[in-house]
Amino acid sequence: MVIQKVGAALDRIGLESVRSSPLSVFFILFSVVVIFFASRFPSGDGVGPSFFPIAVSVGIIFFAGIDVLTGSETELEISEFDFRPAAAVAAFLVGYVLLMPVLGFLVSTMLFMPVVLYYSNIRSKLLGAALSIGFPIALFYIFARIFLVRLPEGVIPVSRLLPQLPLVVTF
Repeated sequence: MVIQKVGAALDRIGLESVRSSPLSVFFILFSVVVIFFASRFPSGDGVGPSFFPIAVSVGIIFFAGIDVLTGSETELEISEFDFRPAAAVAAFLVGYVLLMPVLGFLVSTMLFMPVVLYYSNIRSKLLGAALSIGFPIALFYIFARIFLVRLPEGVIPVSRLLPQLPLVVTF
């Protein structure tokens, strides 16, 4: 039964369904590249630094594959889409990645978050400030203190100013 459904779905996949989902195909290819590079990360005991990029990439491949399989047509034409906000966020993302070794994870993320929030149509200054400060600190505690993943500190190690919370998980 399952094999027949998978076979029928694979029969429906053709060049037309791939052409109708170019963004999904791009996400699949991009995720394969991420998995390739993340699998080269140094691995330690237990969950290593490659776990989250690979897990997210597998999820993207799964959902993008479903989109290609269903071949659903979208109402939005590519000519109607405004690429300027996406291009601006992509440019800031490149700057974020380039500045992270210099500024550190906390500072660079706190500077990058308002840009993402602005282009996500979140205009509340209070909410923007709370998310821009709180989200990077929460991510720092989750990854650096619980999962023991080393995050870039930058020239001025601002993360050392945060209080030590008893969140370290030992195996």
